[in-house]
Amino acid sequence: MTADKQTQKAGENSQLMQAGTINIYNNGIDEKRAREICAETYAIARRNFTADAYAYANERVQKFEDSLLPKMQQIEGALSTFADPSFQLLLTSAQRTAAATERNADYDMLAELLVCRITKGQSRKNRTGISRAVEIVDKIDDDALCALTVVHAINMIFPMSGDCKEGLQVLNDLFDKLLYMDLPNGIDWIEHLDILDAIRISSVSHFRKLNEYYPERLAGYSAAGIKIESEDYQKALTLLSKVGLNKNILIPNELLDGYVKLPVVNKDAIKNISLIRSTTNSGNAVTISRAVNEREISVLCTIWDLYTDDNVAESKAKTEFMDLWDSYPALNKLHHWWDGLSNAFTITHVGTVLAHTNARRCDNSIPELPLTAQ
Repeated sequence: MTADKQTQKAGENSQLMQAGTINIYNNGIDEKRAREICAETYAIARRNFTADAYAYANERVQKFEDSLLPKMQQIEGALSTFADPSFQLLLTSAQRTAAATERNADYDMLAELLVCRITKGQSRKNRTGISRAVEIVDKIDDDALCALTVVHAINMIFPMSGDCKEGLQVLNDLFDKLLYMDLPNGIDWIEHLDILDAIRISSVSHFRKLNEYYPERLAGYSAAGIKIESEDYQKALTLLSKVGLNKNILIPNELLDGYVKLPVVNKDAIKNISLIRSTTNSGNAVTISRAVNEREISVLCTIWDLYTDDNVAESKAKTEFMDLWDSYPALNKLHHWWDGLSNAFTITHVGTVLAHTNARRCDNSIPELPLTAQ
């Protein structure tokens, strides 16, 4: 006897970012030689220091190198990059910045930036952003960096899970780590970031309120869906039957009684659905998973388009979604801060490098910087 069950398979940590493949070839440099190169470049970096500054500089640069080398060793062949003249120039710049800062977090930031140079440094645009970020790590205020990181995460990171509560829990856990200090208010921190070329201020626009932005980004959570036993519901069942999909792929809307929807965070995520078939083989339970095919994707997109356009139902679903959002402490804090922002801005390439590097410092489960490698 065979029992079939079709569901969505959510990605681990439910974060829609994936690291690229890293191919680096080893040219014989080991940790010992890498540390010798660090010493050689540091001799250049400290030339403008007086003897009085050596003690401070030596201690700080050592902390930076102690953070850098273990990270490099985790990437196969990465130590070979120490032989690259352009990397040595960046290393020298990072050592100067490390010597100039007393914040322990900055040493980890600098180390992450150099790792980013290895994994994403093939593009000259990326190199420019990373080099500039290394130069200003010691100049950016703590609260401004925290706020920049939060805004970057709002723009770039969202859950993959088709379960609303599970997805919001992922976001809450993320922002709980990123909100590691009180976020700044007013305009000073925004102007500070603009001066450092991390953002570009817009004088003619404002950010959308959170209750407008996230229900749209996470439309699979906030939508009402299809009313059960309606004509559109019967159409959906017919469409599923034509491609051999089980009606259980339509799940009850946990925010609105009497409605069902697809288990996706938004329409674009339909192509990422995995179908899981549970069966038995010689009395043993066997689970088989496969991606949806083009025909199934087309049908599921058509079913998404059957979602109700009833304004009352849609409004109620979005209200329930935001009420659920605000029940999570970190998301509630984020809601109030975001809605109070006085000016809109765009994050530059430099700001993206800084913000994502800081996000990874706070949560190392976040994948690598989503910059192009070409």
